[in-house]
Amino acid sequence: MNREKAFQALAELDDCYIAEAVRYAPGETSGSPERTLYMKKKRLITMALAAALILSLGMVAYAIAGTPHSQGTYAMKDTGNYTSLEDLPKAEKIVGYNIHLIDRFSNGYTFSDMRVDGGAVFDENYNALKEYYSVSATYTLPEKEDITVSLYPVLDLEGSHEAPAPSSGCIIGNTEVRINRDHYKVVPEDYEKTEEDLAAEAAGHFYISYGSDEIDEYDFVSADFVLDGVDYVLLCMKADRISDEMLVQMASELISSAGR
Repeated sequence: MNREKAFQALAELDDCYIAEAVRYAPGETSGSPERTLYMKKKRLITMALAAALILSLGMVAYAIAGTPHSQGTYAMKDTGNYTSLEDLPKAEKIVGYNIHLIDRFSNGYTFSDMRVDGGAVFDENYNALKEYYSVSATYTLPEKEDITVSLYPVLDLEGSHEAPAPSSGCIIGNTEVRINRDHYKVVPEDYEKTEEDLAAEAAGHFYISYGSDEIDEYDFVSADFVLDGVDYVLLCMKADRISDEMLVQMASELISSAGR
């Protein structure tokens, strides 16, 4: 299956998760490593989440021995939505790891809903090499942007790339919290990078994704950390409305809920 068909297959698996990304090893490509991200406009939040995870966690599997690998959504039987944290034991049994979430943060953000989805690492022919479950919880506050808390098991992949340097961060107890403030420019497939684009990419925290009908630009902020072998990512699509201190406090509360 070629790359275009693979992207389309991912798009049809589940309308809630329609993003799939591939990044190749720096040694296998010319110029700077680049992600290709395809999405439906109505699911921009999914694009934002996928892009932020790729950037902040270094989640994308790199080319191993010349063979490209990728990560994306994957149809699994026990996916679904939950509207109460009372369902955490049921979700934990499905995903196979502890889920540390809270009903309400001290800043007022309150749990709204949670989704369990399937994911996998694929080879170049879109064969699933490793399957896993992810969790995505939405927290809301009136007249504020939603904050998503997503969980992914740490994937110990041969040849995987180290996450890039964060914008800022801190240590809470023994847990490192990384903050990333990133600018994303979503462009048509025939878009040619300008000198300004190349300079911004070289400076860091600026990324171009292909697949939109027109050029759009967005600023995202995320915080990530690891608990019990699981990556946690707090993400907001409106970076100018969320401070680093606010994300660090929210991360601290989740870390405390895990007894860390």
